[in-house]
Amino acid sequence: MSRATPVQNSRSAGAVTRRNSAIVIGSVLIAVILLGYLSMGSLFPPEIKINPENGSKDVNVDQQLQINTSWMRGEVKNVTVREITLDPIGAIVSDKIIEGSLSGDIFTRADGGKLLQPDSRYEVKVDAELTELTMTGPSTKQVSESISFQTITTPAPVFTQGMQTVPIGEPIVIEFNTPVRSFTYEISPELKSTSRLDEENSTRAFITFEGYEQGKEYTLTVTGAVADNGAGLLKPYSQKITTTAPLKIFFAPGDGESGVSYSTRPTLTFSEEIKNPELVESVLSFDPQVLGAWNWIAPDQIEFKQLADWTQGQKITIRVKGGTEAFRGVSGSYLRQDVESSFTAKPSKQIDVNLTEQKVYLYDNDKLVKTMVCSSGSQATPSLTGTYSVYAKAEKLDMRGEGYVAPNVPWVLMFNGDYTIHGNYWSTNFGTPTSHGCVGLPLDEAEYLFNWTPMGTIVSIHY
Repeated sequence: MSRATPVQNSRSAGAVTRRNSAIVIGSVLIAVILLGYLSMGSLFPPEIKINPENGSKDVNVDQQLQINTSWMRGEVKNVTVREITLDPIGAIVSDKIIEGSLSGDIFTRADGGKLLQPDSRYEVKVDAELTELTMTGPSTKQVSESISFQTITTPAPVFTQGMQTVPIGEPIVIEFNTPVRSFTYEISPELKSTSRLDEENSTRAFITFEGYEQGKEYTLTVTGAVADNGAGLLKPYSQKITTTAPLKIFFAPGDGESGVSYSTRPTLTFSEEIKNPELVESVLSFDPQVLGAWNWIAPDQIEFKQLADWTQGQKITIRVKGGTEAFRGVSGSYLRQDVESSFTAKPSKQIDVNLTEQKVYLYDNDKLVKTMVCSSGSQATPSLTGTYSVYAKAEKLDMRGEGYVAPNVPWVLMFNGDYTIHGNYWSTNFGTPTSHGCVGLPLDEAEYLFNWTPMGTIVSIHY
């Protein structure tokens, strides 16, 4: 007899297969979902989004400050907006926190005003709670992010606080805080001028004016300007302008100085450093001509070393050419016109008038050569004391004053205005002060003194 072989139920086997397949498929789906979940967390991490972006420049003031987080991945908890207003050169004018809040994802001011202002830097700090996707599920964390951006810069000239000095032949220079494409201006008092922008640097402009005069002051006002970014000037800006002060020169010995030492070296000191000292030979001269050489002992000072001592009693005149083609200071200054100064070398002769003794002593090279008796000013009209020099001589001169007339007064030496030494023909009372202030001498003595005395002779009057 044959044994029968068992046969599996086909319906039951199919069910097992389908169940196993479902388990595998489910596991795969779970793995895929989990992988997608983790990938989304990795590829799209939670973040705070702020617009304008960090470091943005020339942000339009009409732009809104937009703040949000990744979609369904976080919540903004706090926003701090700091506004720092800047002046044209970038210095801080004001620094404040703007009160406000998010309306949707737009930050608005609490007072309803416009948020952004030109010429300002904004620092924004956002605190938020973000959701991260992890293997164990969603996780929250506290995050802060800070950015800064700057709004559009309006054009403005960067003027100095004091005056801008403009040398002859050079333009007024205007420096703007940002590149400009055009500008307008006024000058007061009105002055004919032309302007242009620097082709290589549009933050700089030049104004050239006509009719330059030294030592003049003007007011320059920039009335308008358009920057390359399209912004316009917010207000007029003014600057004081001055042309270069005239060059000045100081002589030593001074003009009109007498009794100058025989070996004195004339020195010229200028009001500022001279930038073209090489012109000395064509600019400086002597009358009469003197042998020697000029030497610059400082950038603003020159000295003359003569080959021989000055002649006793000699009058020396130094002449300096003026004008724009002569000496120029480093600021562009110049002498408006020719200048001259004279001095007189110490004479060998000296007249010493002793009012106490009523005597006149004559010295030559400090040696007494003659003594005369005189009549000086009375108590009512005394002679003036001091040291003077003879500046004029006259063989005869009519004299008159309060209560007297004296025609044809002979042998007159003038040393201080109307005060003189002269011959006295109307009096014989010498040795007694009786005159109206002059020093009177007997006629023969006065003639001798007149002929003995050269121009520039020192007259010393004392008690």
